[in-house]
Amino acid sequence: FCLSGKKILTLPKKKGIINRHIMVIDVRKLKYAGKTECSFHFDYEADDSMITLPDATFDGPVSVTGTLTIGGNEVTVEGEVGYSVAGECSRCLDSVIFHNVVEFNEVFSESKEDEEAYPYAKGLVDLTEMVNDKILTSMPYVIYCKDDCKGLCPTCGANLNHAECGCKK
Repeated sequence: FCLSGKKILTLPKKKGIINRHIMVIDVRKLKYAGKTECSFHFDYEADDSMITLPDATFDGPVSVTGTLTIGGNEVTVEGEVGYSVAGECSRCLDSVIFHNVVEFNEVFSESKEDEEAYPYAKGLVDLTEMVNDKILTSMPYVIYCKDDCKGLCPTCGANLNHAECGCKK
């Protein structure tokens, strides 16, 4: 009932904000329908500036899937954020795609006094800040093409995964 299919919402461009995408669930509609729980799925176009790796980009949209549960003045959301980052191996500079899935279980509250919860107002739960927080705190500082990557020769720069270079070690 909550959301079906994939939904990307785009706000108009504003000064200093370029293509800000949002993920909003209208809790009022759920309450009106007599529901206290719903499932959701968003495909979210995250901003590449969140990536801490040099010259890396998101490889497709961020997938956000979960369940929202209403309880009094609080809303609990739990689920997964999945994303892929295309970049270079931190050791050998080969192209690599890093996949990550992060679980979440967070509370949203209408009360401004609840500092532990994400805020929501007017019956609208915006998941954007929470999803961005999950991406930022799970983003790696390095990625490797494989766990046992040999890297580059410090003398000649050859990729040691492809062949030995003949330099003295």
